[in-house]
Amino acid sequence: MHSTTKPVSPDQIVNQALDKQRIVITGTRGTLPLSALLIHVLKYYDRPVDYVISVPAHGISQPTSLSNAPIIIIEAQADQMIKYNHHVGLITNILWNSTKEFPNEEDFVKQYDSFADNTPKGGILLYCENDPLALLTGSKARADVNGVGYAIHPHTSESGKHFLTSGKDRIPVALFGSQNFQNISGAKELLKRLGITYEMFYKAIPTFG
Repeated sequence: MHSTTKPVSPDQIVNQALDKQRIVITGTRGTLPLSALLIHVLKYYDRPVDYVISVPAHGISQPTSLSNAPIIIIEAQADQMIKYNHHVGLITNILWNSTKEFPNEEDFVKQYDSFADNTPKGGILLYCENDPLALLTGSKARADVNGVGYAIHPHTSESGKHFLTSGKDRIPVALFGSQNFQNISGAKELLKRLGITYEMFYKAIPTFG
C-alpha cells in the first residue's frame, strides 16, 4: 500500500486506478465526512479500499492511499470531478459561490450536469433530494444509468446524544446536523450497492467519529 501527504494529480490517480471501481464523491460541502464514512465502514468489514480525500480526517491519517484494492473512493471538487471517469458518482449538493474557475452559476451547474451525464451505462448516480440543484441534476433521465435519490435520515436527539431511527430501532451516532444526516443516507445507499446491507451499516456507524 502506498500512502502519501503529497498532492496527487487526477491523471496519476486514474492511471493507477484503471482496473478499480472508481467512486467519486462531489458537491459543494459535506464531501469529506461522507467519503470518510464510506472508507470507515468498508474498513470495518475488512473490505480493501483505496482513497483520495482532501485532508486527513475522521481517523484517516493520510489523504491518499493507493494499493491493489478493487475500489477507490475519490473526493473531488467541481473543476476536477469529470477527470476521474467514475463508475459510481454521488452529488451531495450544488451551491454556487463566484470563483475564478466559475464566475457565474450557470457554468458551475453545467459542470455537475456534465459529471452526471458522464456516468457510464450500467453506472450509478446518487444525489441528495434535499438539495434543489442536486435533485434537478441527478433526477434527469439518463439511458442505462441507475439514478438513486436519497434524503435526510430520520433521527432524534435525547440528553445531548444523537440517534438514527429505523423502525423501532435507535442507532447512536457521533454525528449531528442536517448535512451529516443527509450524508449518512447517501453513504448507506451507496454502500448497499457495494454489498453492505443496511443492517451491516447500522452496526458499523456507531464506531465512526
